[in-house]
Amino acid sequence: MLRGSILVLTLLLTFGYLQALPYYGDNFDDEAEFVPLEQQQHQQQQHQLHQGRAGSPNAREKPFEVDVITSEVNGDNNPPGVFFQQSFPFLGNDFFNSFGGFGFGGIPREHWWKGPNVCTDKEEDEKVVDPKADVNGTEELAPGVSESIDVRPQNFAQFQFSLNSCVERSNKYVCTRVINQNGKKKTITITRQCCHGYGRPRNADFATPCEKMEIKNIDATAADMGAKEFVATAKNAGIGEVLANKNVTIFMPVDAAFNNYIDQLQSENNAVEPKGDGAMMNLYKRHIVDGEISLYDLKNDQLLKTQQPEQSIRINAFEVPLALGGEPYRFTANCIPIEKHDKLSEQGLIHTVDGVMKPVTKNVMDLIRERADMSIMRTVLENTKLNKLLEGEKPVTVFVPTDDAFDKVDPHLRRALKEGKGCGANILKNHILDLTFCSVASIPGAKTTAYNLLGEAMRFNRSQSAAGKSEVADLVGEQPVVINGIAKITEADIMGTNGVLHVIDTILPTESALPLSTLMQEKNVTIFKRLLEAAGLDNKYDDMDNVTVFAPTDKALQGTKWPQLLEESPEKLSNNAELIEFLNYHVVQPMTKTCDLVDSTLPTVAGPEVRINLYSTHALFSNVMNRATVNCARLVHFDDESCGSVLHQVDKPLVAPKTNLLQLLESNPMYSKFLELVRAANLTTILSNADDSYTLLVPKNDVFEEVADWETTLTKDKSELENLIKTHIVNDVVCCAGIIPTNWPFVRSIEALNGAHLRITRDRRPKIENAGVTKCDAIATNGIVHEINDILIPQRRQQRPQQPSYQPHLDTFGDLFF
Repeated sequence: MLRGSILVLTLLLTFGYLQALPYYGDNFDDEAEFVPLEQQQHQQQQHQLHQGRAGSPNAREKPFEVDVITSEVNGDNNPPGVFFQQSFPFLGNDFFNSFGGFGFGGIPREHWWKGPNVCTDKEEDEKVVDPKADVNGTEELAPGVSESIDVRPQNFAQFQFSLNSCVERSNKYVCTRVINQNGKKKTITITRQCCHGYGRPRNADFATPCEKMEIKNIDATAADMGAKEFVATAKNAGIGEVLANKNVTIFMPVDAAFNNYIDQLQSENNAVEPKGDGAMMNLYKRHIVDGEISLYDLKNDQLLKTQQPEQSIRINAFEVPLALGGEPYRFTANCIPIEKHDKLSEQGLIHTVDGVMKPVTKNVMDLIRERADMSIMRTVLENTKLNKLLEGEKPVTVFVPTDDAFDKVDPHLRRALKEGKGCGANILKNHILDLTFCSVASIPGAKTTAYNLLGEAMRFNRSQSAAGKSEVADLVGEQPVVINGIAKITEADIMGTNGVLHVIDTILPTESALPLSTLMQEKNVTIFKRLLEAAGLDNKYDDMDNVTVFAPTDKALQGTKWPQLLEESPEKLSNNAELIEFLNYHVVQPMTKTCDLVDSTLPTVAGPEVRINLYSTHALFSNVMNRATVNCARLVHFDDESCGSVLHQVDKPLVAPKTNLLQLLESNPMYSKFLELVRAANLTTILSNADDSYTLLVPKNDVFEEVADWETTLTKDKSELENLIKTHIVNDVVCCAGIIPTNWPFVRSIEALNGAHLRITRDRRPKIENAGVTKCDAIATNGIVHEINDILIPQRRQQRPQQPSYQPHLDTFGDLFF
């Protein structure tokens, strides 16, 4: 019980407001459960007087209004007290205002909604709560309510605790309470706003009261707002009664936009308005909405039904950077910029727009279908089944490339898109937003970002417009919008019933949707790509899924015979079995990024495996692997993702080994003397073992020739000979790319088959103990061979057989630290 009380008290202090309500049984007493704020203050003041505190210094200080949680700041002219209230709402306004707004004397200032000329509306909504529902679970709360607390003791009494949520705007103050009692859920909303005919300046501070406004008739108001032609034309056409109704909201086109539209309407080539007896009446009805609707009361992407049946106005709001000043939002109606708004007339509210509302009867997909220059986009959408998304009711924005734009893309990408193969859907998702994005959202001189269906950023830029334009024209600009620095919007804001489309002149690429051949072209892997095309494998590779490609760079392939054949005899490469095997050996499964690479072997499309090794180039953090090799070819550029594959570039071509380590020794006459010693030590089985992988360090024949009578000296003791040969065999694959320069104390070593630790480092070339590596990375099926220029002496002997003609090159200083 004590623990529960502490929990409740903690919640009270956290949320800043807790009100205890008595249990009233099954019936609600409306007045008892929601006491107006002014009455609460009066009752508490009377209570203080009865307690004898009226004469104290704090007698005039009102109680904390901790139910007020301000979520918006009305302009930049708010006193500092309002700033602190946002940071510490539990202190309330009166705490700060009692000090003159900032705590240095002055008359306390009250919020405008406590002042004169404020009207209050009350709404109630009651419903029965499912008794099986978890009373401790999460329930749907009123807007702005962070939590509702309902404490019900199991004994003789029952108490209810509620949290008020209040939101203050420039013209409204709304408080909401949600009450759960005896299985009933009741929502009470109190709205305080300036009475009709009264208002406050848009950027007024928190204490500016509601004042009497000058309300004019529709003619005078339209003239003041620069939209008189809209009213005059209606009267001249004999349909002035359409503007005579009261309690409406009218979106009036400004004079220049309206006159231009009427000129088009009256031209012989009229294509903007269906002709007929009621055409002009419908034009006006499309701009009128029943009820007085302030833009500040609307949600983004909200639809308003107009007086013309089946026609709606879509309202959007786009934020303006603070650095630009002015209003914080730009509003649009069907993507037409709203210049002035919320002007009260005798008939209702008036907003002026920078264009005329055209009939909107088709969804976005239908708009694409009817355009002759969007036939490819239509086909691709239908092949990828994304047309269903553009036919739905949820708002969408589509940036549609024309057929000419599709013709400019790489042929492999165009084929994949038209056939609906690969990741064509990803290309299209890169052009779609799940919201309405009007061109006015892109402000000249500012960067605008939206995120498409792939979750990738789309960045919009627009150059500064010419001087001398209106405020809205300055924001909208006359320069075209450029997307990601690539595509230009050539036709903007074509409205559909479920969103908007913009026509662009270039396809927006995304690497995750590009065919592999297109990605290679972009990453300058041109020779490998041309070899694929010459062999007839380009389409096959584009259609592959879940693969990893280790493509040699152009520089790496220059040393092979393939570039010359490409130039001199390309016909010999068509269906060339050797070339096909060579190319397929560079492709493995599955798709593996560098973050998923481990020391392992991976099967290739050609059949034989490739070996992956990871190394660290950090002197101190040697366990942090940041270098990868495949068959000892180093990854120099990696993780370029295409559709269903990932591309890594390597600095050497990959050639499938045909022999094991023993066979590799036997095939090279320069290694014949070391081979004799291997046979004498009976270690040939190790070098032919296919189950393990080794690094074999092989001195050339001329190294042994420096040792007089080397055969007798090195073979007279079989155990020492075996130990010597095992010093040259490392039970791991250590490519030259994994040997880096190191200095004391960050020395590194590899372990030989006999347990000896061999120091490795690099200066001009890789170095293992006292031997320099003269030839790296000869690949065998069970390991690699490094050719070295000295004999590695087992550590137990500390030195080689003493011969006057042979002087070992020992790093004596380094030996102290092994």
